[in-house]
Amino acid sequence: MAGRTPIPVARAMRIIASNLDLARRQQRIPLDLLAERANLSVPTVRRLMNEGAGSLENFLRVARILGMLQNVEEATDPLRTPIGRARAEEDTPLRVRS
Repeated sequence: MAGRTPIPVARAMRIIASNLDLARRQQRIPLDLLAERANLSVPTVRRLMNEGAGSLENFLRVARILGMLQNVEEATDPLRTPIGRARAEEDTPLRVRS
């Protein structure tokens, strides 16, 4: 059950979309060229840039073209969080079961 998008998630989607579009404009890459390089349709890239809507794969394709893929990887590194650093010393299980 999907439900409504939480407000912090919707806000993050808008901010990330704005950041991607700013990076595209700073690099002077037309939307249609970005779509071609990412092997995506123009409407898909436009929706990603305007709303932040789309799949994780499409987001990563665009981030790669804009030179931001490594930053995304680093931003999601659990060892960069306080909990991740604290737990790094512990034995991390391969699975977490409920």
